[in-house]
Amino acid sequence: MAHISVVEPVGKALGTVRQVLFSPFNLIKWLGLGFTAWLASMNEGFAPNFNLMPNNAFDSPAGHKALVWMQAHLALVISVGIGMAIVILAVTLVMAWASCRGKFMFLDNVLNNRAEIQAPWRRFSRQGNSLFLFSICFGIAALAVLATLGLLLLFAAWPDIGRHNFGINALGAILLGVLFFMSYILVLGCLMTFLNDFVVPLMVLRSCRVMTAWGLFLDLFKAHVGVFVLYLLFRLVLTLVISSVVMLACCLLCCTVLIPYVGTVILLPVFVFWRSYSVHFLEQFGGAYRLFGMGQSQYITVQKEPG
Repeated sequence: MAHISVVEPVGKALGTVRQVLFSPFNLIKWLGLGFTAWLASMNEGFAPNFNLMPNNAFDSPAGHKALVWMQAHLALVISVGIGMAIVILAVTLVMAWASCRGKFMFLDNVLNNRAEIQAPWRRFSRQGNSLFLFSICFGIAALAVLATLGLLLLFAAWPDIGRHNFGINALGAILLGVLFFMSYILVLGCLMTFLNDFVVPLMVLRSCRVMTAWGLFLDLFKAHVGVFVLYLLFRLVLTLVISSVVMLACCLLCCTVLIPYVGTVILLPVFVFWRSYSVHFLEQFGGAYRLFGMGQSQYITVQKEPG
């Protein structure tokens, strides 16, 4: 096997950006590819702020009247709250489901230098649904681990809590909590990076479900642990550099890059770079991991297919 480099795929990824987006430049292709990139990243960093009432909302006379009305119609308020929670949960799940499908659509378009939407949406339905179900189970497991750690720390600090005293138990719980939380975030970030960067491409390469792809990746990871650790470190450096460029672009463009879809279209070269970088890195492990050049290199505009 040839030497595995984390730097060489950078040049190849930049070449992919140039070939896909600028050779030649096509606005329709750019917008179509941007849509799949936006779809793929739609549920990343989704943290809506539903703090509709500030802390002092009930200090005013009108706020006091509203509080009295809510207390008098508590059942209605609870019902509406539950209904809103169900709607928010449903919308979040739909977004996550569409985003899982979009990850395969965007990857397929980058690999084949095109901007197709309808065909890959249908083609990757099995992989998209598999990734969606895995994401739900993964999220529940992550929350369960976090809740378990929280309960263990609470149990450790309980003697001081019962005495209303900040002692060695509380201090130890805080220190362990910081250590555990940092480790938790680190492990979670690594797993999500591996999922998006390698497991998703392997699902496309082998036309398999997510757990099969995880098995393939873990076999590769165990044989090249040091290489993948170096990949994570170098990727962190790239993230810091690219994030600085994106922040500068955000300032120069008056924060238009924060507008959904519009921002993705503007920053499309960044999305294409990230998507192709991990694929070029993966291809260094041999012909069995080659994804570029698998299909016909062409782009298809957003049109309804016959039949």
